[in-house]
Amino acid sequence: MKKDFQLLVAVAASSFLMACAQNVSFDLPETQDNFGQSITYNNKVDILWIVDNSTSMLKHQQRLSEQVPDLVSKLNTLKMDYHMAVVTTSMGGTTPDGGKFVGSPKYVTAKTPDLVNSLKNRMIVGEAGSNLERGLESMENALSANYLANEGKGFFRNDALLVVIALSDEDDFSKSSSSAGVTYYTNLLDGIKEPWVDGSRSWVFNFIGVLSLTSQCKTFNDFASAGLSYMGLADTSGGVKESICSTNLSSAVGNIRSRIYQILTDFKLSKVPLEESITVSINGVSIPRDTTNGWDYLAASNVIRFYGSAVPAADASIKVDFKPKDAN
Repeated sequence: MKKDFQLLVAVAASSFLMACAQNVSFDLPETQDNFGQSITYNNKVDILWIVDNSTSMLKHQQRLSEQVPDLVSKLNTLKMDYHMAVVTTSMGGTTPDGGKFVGSPKYVTAKTPDLVNSLKNRMIVGEAGSNLERGLESMENALSANYLANEGKGFFRNDALLVVIALSDEDDFSKSSSSAGVTYYTNLLDGIKEPWVDGSRSWVFNFIGVLSLTSQCKTFNDFASAGLSYMGLADTSGGVKESICSTNLSSAVGNIRSRIYQILTDFKLSKVPLEESITVSINGVSIPRDTTNGWDYLAASNVIRFYGSAVPAADASIKVDFKPKDAN
């Protein structure tokens, strides 16, 4: 028995020395988090545009419509599965055309004939609408179960990210105050859209409008009306706020588009990594850590986020390798 024990010790010592000689590591192996080989993330997004059709809005509608070709091109390049619809802010007055999707077909997809012109045209909703803008009430009606079961059927998908984008040069008057509006419509959208598996919201609100009461950005009759209700919803949902007063809305639309990509492609790691050990590849090509055209690690949420030209297409093969922090 004693000889057997001595032999066992000798074999173990020999194995250890051989491992050292071959530079073999005995700590925890690296972890590999790998997206699926076909569809690697949920690429479904339902986009509802709220376009103010009150006095003074035509030039802003035109500037927004000019961004449609680039928006559609980028969505198609990344193979996004999108539905897009437009509603106005006019729920009263002589032309109460809000609360329902503009144009025919009622919403557009990547397969819609003459998609770009179809979407551009429905964003030019004119200036004949009520000057008491109620865009959030219009959104509420268009997302109601009754409307979505009838005229708006097919637009809304339970498993898609819901993106709302409001364009207005004034605040919303759907509720008695902006704070009441933010609370009410946050609860409404939370009720319509169940959270993702990780508990995060599956909707995001974005706003292009007047961002400050003291802004040099003026609306009709040299009046500044900040979109407090819209901004509150954007803040609550982690959306984007952009100024309507730029003569070119490419930056505003581009930033909103980037936020959509972030939500859809943020990849939550299974364990907390040693940051210096993280490597990322897309379709077998190594991607640099770079917040312009690469990836970054967001420690607060333990996710990998992609930027610029590195944002992956829906069918890309993405591999994230790292050593867990608890391996040390």
